[in-house]
Amino acid sequence: MKLIIKNSIKILFFTLAITISSCDIDDIKPINKLTIENTVRDEASAQLVLNGVYSLGKTFDVSFFPLHLAAYGNEGIIKGGLSGDKGFNINDVPVNNGFLSKLYNGQYKIINLANFLIQELNAGKAIGISETRKAEIISEAKFQRAFAHFNLLRYFGEFYDLNSTYGVVLRVEFSDKLDANPRNTVSEVYNQIEEDLLYASVNGPVYIDHFYSGSLAAKALLAKVYLYERKFSEASDLADEVLNNDEGYVLETQYDGIFKKSFNSSEVIFAPHTGRDNEGKTNMDLVSRTTYSQILATLADEQVGTPTDGSLTGNGSGYDPRFKFAYATNTKGANSNGKYPFLNILTSQGNTLYHLRLAEIYLIKAEAEARKQGGDLSIALQNLNEIRNRAGVTEKDLSDKATLLNDIRQEKLLELFFENGESWFDIVRYHTQGDLVASSVKPSLISVNQFVLPIPLDALIGNKTLIQNKGY
Repeated sequence: MKLIIKNSIKILFFTLAITISSCDIDDIKPINKLTIENTVRDEASAQLVLNGVYSLGKTFDVSFFPLHLAAYGNEGIIKGGLSGDKGFNINDVPVNNGFLSKLYNGQYKIINLANFLIQELNAGKAIGISETRKAEIISEAKFQRAFAHFNLLRYFGEFYDLNSTYGVVLRVEFSDKLDANPRNTVSEVYNQIEEDLLYASVNGPVYIDHFYSGSLAAKALLAKVYLYERKFSEASDLADEVLNNDEGYVLETQYDGIFKKSFNSSEVIFAPHTGRDNEGKTNMDLVSRTTYSQILATLADEQVGTPTDGSLTGNGSGYDPRFKFAYATNTKGANSNGKYPFLNILTSQGNTLYHLRLAEIYLIKAEAEARKQGGDLSIALQNLNEIRNRAGVTEKDLSDKATLLNDIRQEKLLELFFENGESWFDIVRYHTQGDLVASSVKPSLISVNQFVLPIPLDALIGNKTLIQNKGY
């Protein structure tokens, strides 16, 4: 399949996006006679709406939040000038941080447009589409809905406590007006995410471009969700299925190959498309306004040679090769981080977001296997060392479960820094499972209330049934 987003597609998408974000559908005048009633007419128009769902994941409001998460955790520091950066370095984000409203609403826009597409296809609006293709498009929309709900839960809900009532508002039906609904419980949100991803796992397309969310992407995300839910056996088994895929997804032989090939890398399971034409681009070039943390630098230094002998001059030396690639003088690039080489100008390729790649699945497998009842620590270690071998650093030895789990968490930091904020969620998960004291890896984490961001003021004003998170 090819992703072709022309100006006509953008008209279609933005018309619908504006319509569904309005408080009253009657306030919006249709452009070129495009209305909710006639938007989905056949397979081609359904695909255009699906392209719009994908495009919403690249908007300014959501496309560089991994940079905030990197600072909120222990990956790096925001140097300044990043929209909404107040409080992230020190884990003290104010309730009136306006960027949070954009982030919150941006995720719900993805959900609502996905709901619209699912609704129209289930209503039979796409004339002439095959049942197989209809199920595939619905599965892609359900993946996006699940991913957005998962993000909202991790940002604004107590995702780490399955018994918590502090989930987020579930939305599984299209709405053309503002609906005020209370927060669902954490378990209810996870159940809906599972339901969507199970459907997408079975019905999602296969052998597709990596910027589409097919069956394999659904399985990969579901393995991560299972890990968060402490369903370790399920996470381990599903991670195995992803790792043993027959679609050609394998680790790159060289780490830098991931970022040179972008969404076309053989190990990238799902990452947004970007291009030199009018294709939308993410804002990950703003990584230039961040830098690495001392914790990351020290950890990278410990992997090679003698501690404190690391240098970033030239090609770098004495550091983990992944850290050197990102930050050494000769490889850090225009944005001061080699993972994101493109400046965000009209003539550039644009930087993608690495939502899911195979290296993370190896580490999900490692952690799930180590944690599950009767798990084999040697298998967990083997999966950890697959990633270390590719990086060119010394393999870890097996001593005990606690040490192995810590090694896995640190490996995710070394492998995935400034990609998707995973090391922040690891801190929360490890702390709440008794494997780590959060303040030991980020001194400003002095309360569990800091594990969740505040519900934005705009959301509280617009929905009187919402309850603010604890401590805000």
